Amino acid sequence: MKYISYFFIAIASAFVVILLSLSSCSPNPKTTTSQPMVMKEQPQTSHQAADATVKIRNFKFEPANLAIAVGKTVQFINVDEEPHTATATDGTFNSKALDTNQTWNYTATKPGTYPYICSVHPFMKGTLTVTNKKN
Repeated sequence: MKYISYFFIAIASAFVVILLSLSSCSPNPKTTTSQPMVMKEQPQTSHQAADATVKIRNFKFEPANLAIAVGKTVQFINVDEEPHTATATDGTFNSKALDTNQTWNYTATKPGTYPYICSVHPFMKGTLTVTNKKN
């Protein structure tokens, strides 16, 4: 009689496990939505030709100081394993987070000196100087 009760307990336990497993497979009506999904803008790998390139490598901008003319394009490329940004301290430009091997292009629109940082790692600093003359 003792072993028969163990047998019934084992069968009941298996039945409960099966029911719980099956209940987790059923669709949950609360997960459906009638609202359209809004996608955030992500930096994309650009195929546009750039006039200058700044590589983000070893938590540094290379070159740290760059001069280009108005209308010229600089391409930032992150070759680090960590995400980085190129963010002008005055808000003129902001690449958002660039993952490994992602690029972002900025076309200069007005002359000036634009210090920039990585907003994720603010100790990373660079300067973009935009001139009126063509380089």
